[in-house]
Amino acid sequence: MGAFYVNYTVKGTDQNSVVRALSGRKAFVTPEWNGFTVVFDEESDKQDQGAIAKLAGQLSSDLRSTVLALLIHDSDIFWFQLYECGMLTDEYNSAPSYFSTNTGMAPPKGGNAERLCSAFQCKDVAKVERILRASYEEYPFAGDRHADLVRVLNLPTYAVGYGFRAVALEYLPEGLSAEDFVATN
Repeated sequence: MGAFYVNYTVKGTDQNSVVRALSGRKAFVTPEWNGFTVVFDEESDKQDQGAIAKLAGQLSSDLRSTVLALLIHDSDIFWFQLYECGMLTDEYNSAPSYFSTNTGMAPPKGGNAERLCSAFQCKDVAKVERILRASYEEYPFAGDRHADLVRVLNLPTYAVGYGFRAVALEYLPEGLSAEDFVATN
């Protein structure tokens, strides 16, 4: 069985602001690192892309920030949406034919390396493009693609491999303890 996780990387706001924006939702919020905060939302762990998009858009709009919402499904699919000030500006799916009855894997769909680099002040557009366009054979585990993208964009590494359930069970990213998280409700 592969990995399943969803989280949101929020740029340009602090932990307390993110916690306030999540009022009424059950989630865990990391401390701010290098201008980023990561959210692990309980409802999002159901992997409903519509619900994920709604929360990402709301957080981005309410916080007037950039939000990268991502989903890893069974270690096979890496899907993300990028929101800037409440507007969807990019979307990506590493395995768009995954649920198709056709045999064979279609190449990744969407994803704009220039848009991502602009949103996260990264100068290595070519490296981001290579990660986005790489085939399923080059990235048989979606989490590896996620890890490489996080590394190039200089995002918090503790977003890789973690969702709400993992944090709730105190399976925590290296360098963070349970006390570092703020739980919302």
